[in-house]
Amino acid sequence: MMDVFFMERDPYAPIRHCYPVEKVLYHGKSQYQEITVFESSHFGRVLVLDGVAQCDEKYEFIYHEFMAHVPLYAHPNPETVLIIGGGDGGVLREVLKHPEVKRAVLVDIDKEVIEVSKQFLPTMACAFDDPRAIILNEDGYKYIQDYENEFDVIIVDSTDPVGFAHVLTTEEFFRYVYRALKDDGIYVGQTESIYYHIEMVRRIQKALRKVFPIVDLYTAVIPGYAGYWWTISVGSKKHQVREPSREVNVQTKLYSEEMHKYAFLPKGFYEKILSDDYKF
Repeated sequence: MMDVFFMERDPYAPIRHCYPVEKVLYHGKSQYQEITVFESSHFGRVLVLDGVAQCDEKYEFIYHEFMAHVPLYAHPNPETVLIIGGGDGGVLREVLKHPEVKRAVLVDIDKEVIEVSKQFLPTMACAFDDPRAIILNEDGYKYIQDYENEFDVIIVDSTDPVGFAHVLTTEEFFRYVYRALKDDGIYVGQTESIYYHIEMVRRIQKALRKVFPIVDLYTAVIPGYAGYWWTISVGSKKHQVREPSREVNVQTKLYSEEMHKYAFLPKGFYEKILSDDYKF
């Protein structure tokens, strides 16, 4: 029997990841993108959008825990949370581990991603039926423009911030985010590899600094993502985010109070990499 492999076709990274494929479970095309789910011997089930692996069953917890718990624990009382993107359900699952959360709105433009995830990725897509969850299939960029002083935490769990997701990393979008957040609200969004996409990281950080009084950057090592060392950008209206504001009491595999602190780059190095003159 001939070995079968899937190779990513990510046009925004200088490397390609190659996955052994046991079986293709789903392949289709929605109104917005190509969707594939396959079974891999090491990674388990893998969700692929437009030829780029988004998450896998084995390591997805790293990304989803850090996307959700860092901002939610930096905030003293996160009752209302908005997730833009996140159709696989992993961030929603982690957000709803917090008993403080009374309402979590997930806005993903592509309903097909949610339906496919429910069918083939049940360990991630396990919180869509939670009574605190509100699921909307809308354009997140347009959705957020209708709100002011509404959310405690906004999490942008988008695909690569290029193409139709590019608008979610612009100064204009961050101004809508700022307005939609309450007076002490916190925003986070994934901002790609610190190695391969440093120019993108800088651009987004500079845009955030034009809008938010407190801007920071934290990271997580994620085996399935190009460059592995992945960044998450933060904009906060009031709260410092480098330490939890309350006791960590949710069940996680990796995130903890200690890991929260260590996720943030040393301040000297953080400022250094934001310089256009700095090169790895």
